[in-house]
Amino acid sequence: MLLEGGTLASTSLFPFSKKSCNSEGWFEESINWMDDDSVIDFTLRQTKDNGEQRFKVGVAILPRSELDKIKKRHFLTQPLEYERAATQENPYHGNLLLKGEIASQVKNMIRHTLALACKIIPREDR
Repeated sequence: MLLEGGTLASTSLFPFSKKSCNSEGWFEESINWMDDDSVIDFTLRQTKDNGEQRFKVGVAILPRSELDKIKKRHFLTQPLEYERAATQENPYHGNLLLKGEIASQVKNMIRHTLALACKIIPREDR
């Protein structure tokens, strides 16, 4: 998520909130896998249940190579994973997964590192 004025907020991009914790103890953050450039427009067209645009300001692109580097930094605890979890409505859907039992300082460090590795595409540029 990109806030108005171009401010990047890692807690907004990757909140990993308790409400997103799955039955196996992983926090899930929904993502779209970028199979090709059309996924950007697909993502920008996504809406909430009430019809409101989901990504009002733009999208953040996190290259998988950067994601894999971030995962390797934490190889002892393996707190970060990802998965592809396509749905009928969204063939690009997946999740970033963060272990629920990690210390909040580590969680915040990972969130900030992920945010810094992103390339931001403002909606107005599409």
